[in-house]
Amino acid sequence: MAPGPAVRPAARDALHGPVAAHRDWWRVVEAIASIALGAALLVWGLPLVAGEDWSAIGAVFSELTPWQVLVLGLVWQFGLWIHTIALCAALPGLSSPRAWFLNQTGSAVSNILPLGGAAGTVLNYSTARVWGFSTSAFLRWAVATNIWDTLGKLIVPALAVLWLVAADATSPDALVSAAVAGVVTLGLLVALTWFMLHRDVGMNLIGRLLDTLVRSLHLRRLREEHFADDAVGFRRELADLVAHAWGRLTVGKAAYAASQAFLLWLCVTWLGGDASPPVVFAAFAAERVLSLAVITPGATGVVEIGMTGTLVWFGVDPATAAASVLLYRAFIIGLEIPVGGTALLWWLIRTRRSRRRAKAPTAPAR
Repeated sequence: MAPGPAVRPAARDALHGPVAAHRDWWRVVEAIASIALGAALLVWGLPLVAGEDWSAIGAVFSELTPWQVLVLGLVWQFGLWIHTIALCAALPGLSSPRAWFLNQTGSAVSNILPLGGAAGTVLNYSTARVWGFSTSAFLRWAVATNIWDTLGKLIVPALAVLWLVAADATSPDALVSAAVAGVVTLGLLVALTWFMLHRDVGMNLIGRLLDTLVRSLHLRRLREEHFADDAVGFRRELADLVAHAWGRLTVGKAAYAASQAFLLWLCVTWLGGDASPPVVFAAFAAERVLSLAVITPGATGVVEIGMTGTLVWFGVDPATAAASVLLYRAFIIGLEIPVGGTALLWWLIRTRRSRRRAKAPTAPAR
């Protein structure tokens, strides 16, 4: 059978234009729908779960003093700096200020877009490349930190249930189910991670699948790539990184989670909530699990409802519970947007000025 006529470049571009425009339009619709869903869950769903209206929730904030707000901000930033221990461990040569910058700017983008984690990663990649880090080094950083993030989020519910049992407190069925599911998933993920880090066969299979996909899609720019070999090499480099950095990764991620849990406890306590540390940690565990539901930017609405429902279930005053959760989320999600956005703007301006100075002709010596 004779091959069909080749599509001319002009015709291909003419076809690509409407397809790309339709794809961009659909992305805008998805973003608007996701933001609207998050807003609806927050505006209508949160008071419904709390059983209080917004006026009662807002009145709770009068309990907060300016110095307490300052301390909360310092605790929030302290946690971010502690987190740089893990980020620097996963990318040798990365300094703490630059790790903080990657975290803040990536989070700022992630928190304003549905499924924004991908956009935040792309931004971090562009920044790391400007700083001179290779693509493979950045990919190892992204994979290692995300593995440790996921492992941490899965283990927190189990720790929360154990703490509640030790404190003779009854655990909500939803939290127990999350803990059981988290432990099972954690075991599977640990086993899969160990297998992928210690055996070439898994990464070789992934590479072969990519090679097949490239050939089937006729991606000419990638035809010369051999992903099977590259994947095996990447696996060995990642395994070597984890072997040297797993301790700092674990300490940094655990300390970061502990600082966030402490921040939540301060929010609840200073707004007048009568909740023991195990109860607050149970709400924190709900936040860890629900933050995986990125159907809205930063899982907004979903997380607030789940955390508030957990605190109310344990007997915390509904208005105080809702206000405490909102205050906590204002720091770890809301403030990251202006802080990270300002840091990104400053860096872009500074980088552009540096490039202009580098391109400017030098005056001849007299």
